[in-house]
Amino acid sequence: MTEQTWLPEPSEASKPFFDGCSEGVLRIQKCQNCGTWAYPITTACSNCGSYDIGWDDASGDATLYAHGLLQRVYHPRHDGNLPVIIAQIDLAEGLRIFSNVVNVDPQELKAGDALKVTFETFPDGGIIPVFEPA
Repeated sequence: MTEQTWLPEPSEASKPFFDGCSEGVLRIQKCQNCGTWAYPITTACSNCGSYDIGWDDASGDATLYAHGLLQRVYHPRHDGNLPVIIAQIDLAEGLRIFSNVVNVDPQELKAGDALKVTFETFPDGGIIPVFEPA
């Protein structure tokens, strides 16, 4: 039996995103017609309705909008490093996303803090973007 993972399985649609993670780049969809950034993955622009959606490298610069702490995590792959900081993060490109904040004491975080993207690699080879203080 193979070990299960909670990481998303890359698909044809998400391959550019995960390829970017492997390259240390936050790659996000962008409308080629009007320039609107799109996250999560979509097939049409939410601004102009165009189906001409491509991929572009985001700056990785962000601002903390809000955060919370997970004090207990019931998952077989969790390594016991608590608390886990979950956050709403405003990317410089104008998107608000959910992610984790790492490498900081949660008590030192406050809304408006500057963040930058970094990447977390898991033992099974999965890589996801997370954020840390800039």
